Amino acid sequence: MDVVALLMVAISLGSDAFSVAICVGLVGATAIQKLRLALGFGIFQFIMPVVGLIIGKLFGSFVGVFASYIGGLILIGLGTIIIWRSLSEGFQCPPLIHQSFLALVTVSIGVSIDALAVGIGYALGVKEFGILPASAVIGVTAFFMTIIGAEVGGRLGMILHHWAPIAGGSILTLLGILILAQ
Repeated sequence: MDVVALLMVAISLGSDAFSVAICVGLVGATAIQKLRLALGFGIFQFIMPVVGLIIGKLFGSFVGVFASYIGGLILIGLGTIIIWRSLSEGFQCPPLIHQSFLALVTVSIGVSIDALAVGIGYALGVKEFGILPASAVIGVTAFFMTIIGAEVGGRLGMILHHWAPIAGGSILTLLGILILAQ
């Protein structure tokens, strides 16, 4: 994997974080909340390939099959909760993802669990960079993609107003379905 391929992998892995950040921007978030979200996603995107390397050395490719299913189910569940809460609370923007530490950790795992496959790939011999430099590139890319996504979502939220939580929850649910369909 050369530098261009590593950047392509990092952007691909960061696309989930970008999509979720759009959802957060849609429902409204302060600059601190956006930064906290970006840090959470960036840290987990950094950690997951390292964890994947360890798991890959222990269990091989068996675990990689289930990683994307777990991530997809987490995103579907979270998107469904956001839609349900916004409908039951009269279209109020639910503070689920960016204001609750547990929700932040859960979503961070959900959007970065596919990075386990990168680490498993390293364990199975696909490596030209060390895992830590590759993980750093992945984490930093996810961080910046999250910031950009939250800003894009914030601007869309101003247009969509009270429909923003429905749109955001739908994005998460569809992203989860797409992950499961792959």
